[in-house]
Amino acid sequence: MNDRAAGYALVEMLAALVIVGLTSAMMISGLGASRRVWDHVDRSNTMGDAIAGAQLLLRERIERVFPATRYDKIPSYADFDGVADKVMFLAPPRDVQAPSALRRYQLSVASNGDLVLSSISDLAPAQNAPGENLVLLHNVQGLDIAYFGVAPPDNRLGWRFAWEQRPAPPRLIRIRVQFAPQDPRVWPELLIKPFATVDTMCVLIVNTGKCRGRA
Repeated sequence: MNDRAAGYALVEMLAALVIVGLTSAMMISGLGASRRVWDHVDRSNTMGDAIAGAQLLLRERIERVFPATRYDKIPSYADFDGVADKVMFLAPPRDVQAPSALRRYQLSVASNGDLVLSSISDLAPAQNAPGENLVLLHNVQGLDIAYFGVAPPDNRLGWRFAWEQRPAPPRLIRIRVQFAPQDPRVWPELLIKPFATVDTMCVLIVNTGKCRGRA
């Protein structure tokens, strides 16, 4: 009886060890899976934060487009120039650069795939001020910009793929960013309405063709 009892005790101990081993393996596997899930969530949050930050910066700048009037050609036109993959405009500087002159901004995709918002002081030729290149996103495949307003040839209200030498900036600007098919990032469609589309502050100096107090 004692030998038989010892045999049962050994079998029970081995079974318990097997159960403990399986339980430990499941726990370790579960922890690994949980860590992978959290890593994926962290990466997604980081990518989402980067896109949200880029959209916020673009909205702040483009909403404050300064519709300065240019008189170097007839008829006069707003100092705003946009095509499907690039847009240039005047706007106040960022808070870290204030107070300073208006800056001439350009949004485009660089040859290395960076989405870049570059800017230079509108007085740069006179002051030789350095420019600034803000990289908003890396590994961008394409940029698609459209402009909403009235423009030739039909002079109807609608979306355009170019906005050049128009009397005023567009009423709306739509910005889309494309990523590679395997890239998990998503760019929500960005619609921006400029606060001002009429240059009400321009007092024209006839002999120079410029607005008083501006370079």
